[in-house]
Amino acid sequence: MKKRKSRLPVIIDILTHNSIGSQEELSKQLAIRGFIVTQATLSRDLKMLRTTKVATDLGGYRYVIADSNQMSSEPFAKNQNTVQSSLHPAALSCTISRNIVVIKTRNGYASGLAYDIDMLESEHILGTIPGADTVFAVVNEKSSRSDLYALFSSFLPSHVMADAREQFIGDDDDI
Repeated sequence: MKKRKSRLPVIIDILTHNSIGSQEELSKQLAIRGFIVTQATLSRDLKMLRTTKVATDLGGYRYVIADSNQMSSEPFAKNQNTVQSSLHPAALSCTISRNIVVIKTRNGYASGLAYDIDMLESEHILGTIPGADTVFAVVNEKSSRSDLYALFSSFLPSHVMADAREQFIGDDDDI
C-alpha cells in the first residue's frame, strides 16, 4: 500500500481535473493509479485536504479543494469552474442593491456558483454567501456598475444579464 504522502497529490490531481461526486468514484480513480485505500482512509484524506462538496450546474455534486492545498505539480487554475463552460445555466436572475449583488438560482445550485465567483479572485468581489437558491455577492464600493455588469456577464447567461442591464448600467454608474 502506498503512503498518504504520495497519495494526497494524486487525490488533488484527480479532483482538480475530474468531476468526482462520491468517495466510491474517487476510490476507483485512485485504484487505477495504483492506490488501494479503504473508505475510512479516503474519508480522512478528504478531511485533511479540507475538501467540500459543491453543487454542479448539471444537478449533481463534486468535491472541490481549497487553493491553499497546492501539493500537485500543476497549480490550480484561478478561474476554474465547478463543472462545464464558463456559463452557469442554473442562474435565474441577477439584481444589485448598493454594494450587494443578489443572484437567484435553481434550488441547490447557489453554492457552486458562489464557489466559482470566489475563485475569480476579482478585485470587484469582496466575498459571497450562498444559500440554497440565492447567492449574495458583496462588491467593492469603488467598483463601477458597468465593471460589475461586465464581470457578471462573463459567466451568467446572457438573458439573465440582459434583464439586469438597466440596474447595472444607467445614469448613476457608481454604487
